[in-house]
Amino acid sequence: MAAQFGEQCFDDFNEFQTQVNQKLKTLGLKPSATAKKAILNAVSVYDENAAKMVAKKHQLSGDKLAALLAHLRCEVEDLPYFGYYPSDKAGEYLSYEPSSDLRDTESIALKETILDYFFAEVKPHVAEAWIKLDSVKIGYEISFNKYFYRHKALRDMETVAKEILALESEAEGLIAEILA
Repeated sequence: MAAQFGEQCFDDFNEFQTQVNQKLKTLGLKPSATAKKAILNAVSVYDENAAKMVAKKHQLSGDKLAALLAHLRCEVEDLPYFGYYPSDKAGEYLSYEPSSDLRDTESIALKETILDYFFAEVKPHVAEAWIKLDSVKIGYEISFNKYFYRHKALRDMETVAKEILALESEAEGLIAEILA
């Protein structure tokens, strides 16, 4: 592959991936998906100014679109907030590869909706952020110490010292017994 491309540099990973696939086909090579991904990752670096990497093209219209909107509980214009970006073609939406370095999780109060929090706390700071709703976990954290802990006063120093001395004398007898 190095001989095929030489020192050529690409600013668009999507174009590079397409050309790699064409070259592999021309050479008659069929590496596994894992091997191909390893090759691509080995010869590429992350550039935040480069074009986004397209993960998948989704054909969404009619029942498919309605089912997705119902699942996400949103309108068509809200789809980019969930990672579905409209393309130039009607009914086609693109989802992009997320950068694992930029991935983040948040804990949101139960009184607030995920979208309200997203618009108030995330979107103003990261314009291209989106929610992966299928990985959202909804639950409640209960602080057991806060609700169930009962404070016990510490024992006085003299009692603890006497117990330590008693244990020490007991242990000496055991050690002498073991060594004898």
